[in-house]
Amino acid sequence: TWVETLCASTPNCLKENKVSNDVGDKLDQLDRDGYLLVEGALTPDETEHIRQRINYARQQGWDEGLNAVGNMKFDTLLDREPETYQPLVGHPNIRPYLEGMMGKQCQLRSFRAHINPGPYLQEWHLDFYGYWHEKREAEKHRYAVSTVSFNSTFYFQDNKPGSGHLKFVKGGHLSEPEHLYPLDRPKFESWCEAQEHDILHPSAGDCVIFINHMPHQGAKERDDMERSNVVCHYQVTPMHDAVSYVSKPRGYVGTFPFVD
Repeated sequence: TWVETLCASTPNCLKENKVSNDVGDKLDQLDRDGYLLVEGALTPDETEHIRQRINYARQQGWDEGLNAVGNMKFDTLLDREPETYQPLVGHPNIRPYLEGMMGKQCQLRSFRAHINPGPYLQEWHLDFYGYWHEKREAEKHRYAVSTVSFNSTFYFQDNKPGSGHLKFVKGGHLSEPEHLYPLDRPKFESWCEAQEHDILHPSAGDCVIFINHMPHQGAKERDDMERSNVVCHYQVTPMHDAVSYVSKPRGYVGTFPFVD
């Protein structure tokens, strides 16, 4: 083929070309569907180690509490144990997709672990509730830009059918949901339930990457199932540290004068 002819003098060229094509196909899939399941993103050893450390965090009382739907969150683990959790930020097996979507403008917004110790049925929700509002606001100004964000969720147990799942509103990143501004929770939930859904059953070590303004819902189908995950939220930030500029940035905190 023309690729073989082109690569004849370059070792590993065919392999690299295939990898590049595979990533491109996956990026197209993420763009089209709004989510991407990366199977085996973590090795079994990585998966077991982090699972144990999340359980240790619970034993130490590092959680921020258990909410009404059965979700216990941990917001401080990256600071407490960076040697354990930092490798999940831009992990090599998901970096091609994060970098392919956001490039150098990819910024970690937050890092959160979860445990669902008992019954768990998440409410239908968006991680980026303000997406459609900000998009409209940006259109009112000549140079304002709206941003997008992504979620990468690592799973530490098998969510097989009958055990657990992650459910999306099919194509929910492409058009604005109803009853969102202002948020009418019962009507929004009913609207989400009435839509066509995509349902995933991630296994231990898998990672799901998805666009953060896509309505979704996690659930346990067995109350006695152990379930934990780690969520990294990323946002597209046009001005990043590698941008060449005449002056040194002062950081982000307190530098947005028009924020209420």
